[in-house]
Amino acid sequence: MPERPDLAWQVPILRAEVCGRRLDGWRVKKPAVVRAVLRGSVEEEVVGSTVTDVRRHGHFICFDLDREVDLVVHPMLAGRFTVVEGQPKDRRELALALPLDDGRELRYRDSKTMGKVYVVPKGKAAAAIPNFAVGPDVLAQDFTFAAFRAIAKKRRDQAKIFLLDKAALDSFGNAYADETLFAAGVHPKAMVRSLSDEQLKDLYEAIRLVLSEAIAEVASRRPPLDEKVRDFLKVRNRKGEPCPTCGAPVRVCGVRGHDAYFCAHCQPDGRSTGQVDWRRLR
Repeated sequence: MPERPDLAWQVPILRAEVCGRRLDGWRVKKPAVVRAVLRGSVEEEVVGSTVTDVRRHGHFICFDLDREVDLVVHPMLAGRFTVVEGQPKDRRELALALPLDDGRELRYRDSKTMGKVYVVPKGKAAAAIPNFAVGPDVLAQDFTFAAFRAIAKKRRDQAKIFLLDKAALDSFGNAYADETLFAAGVHPKAMVRSLSDEQLKDLYEAIRLVLSEAIAEVASRRPPLDEKVRDFLKVRNRKGEPCPTCGAPVRVCGVRGHDAYFCAHCQPDGRSTGQVDWRRLR
C-alpha cells in the first residue's frame, strides 16, 4: 500500500491537480471497490460538486467536497491515481474515473480490486469507515519520546505488529516497519514489553529518521503520481541479499500473517537466550 513517504509526495500533487475543480461525472468500472453510506445515489451527491481539499488521514486519501458528503479512498495494495488528458482508452485495472470540468479525468486504478472508495456523509468517516482511527503523527514536533514510551509500555504484542497498528501510530505499512526495525536493531518478533528504555529510544529515533529520510528521498526522485519508489530500501524485499551493515543475508519470517525482512545478526532474537535460533531461521 502507499505508505507515509509515498503519500507525502502524492497528496500535494493531487491537491494541486484537482482542488477547485468540479466533478462532472462518476464512472465506475469496478463496483466492488465502491462503498457508499448514503440515503441517496452517489451520482446525485458527487456529480457537480467541487473539490475543496485533498488530505492524508493515515493511509486514507480524503477528498473534501463542497457537498454534505466526503470521498475517502483507501488504496491498499495496488491502488494508484492518475490524472489524464482527454479520454484515453480505459485500462483493465481502472476502477473509477471522475471527469473534471477542465476536460481531464481523475482515475483510480486497482489491479487487485483490494482498495476501497468510500462515499460517506460529511464528518462521519470515523463512524462509517473501518479502521479509520489513527494514532499520533510520529513526525509531529510534539510526538516526544515520553509520548512514544507511554504508548509502547501498554503493548503486549510483537514489535512489527505494534508499528503496523494504525490506531497506535500514524503510520506504517510493511515496508517502512521493516526498515525502521532494522535501523533500530530490533527483531520484528521482539515483544514490545521486553524492550529496554534504551531500545525504545532507538526505536523512537529510527521511526522519525527512517520516515523523514524516505520522504526526502521520494521527493528528490519526483516520481510519477502512480509510481512507488522503493529501490533505496535496505532490507525490504531483499531476501538473501547481503545486509548493508554486516553482510549477513537478509532473511524473512512471518509475523501474525505479515512477512518481515530483517538481518538476524543486526536484529538478534532476544526473546529467550538472546541468541538467534539459526535452525528456525533457515
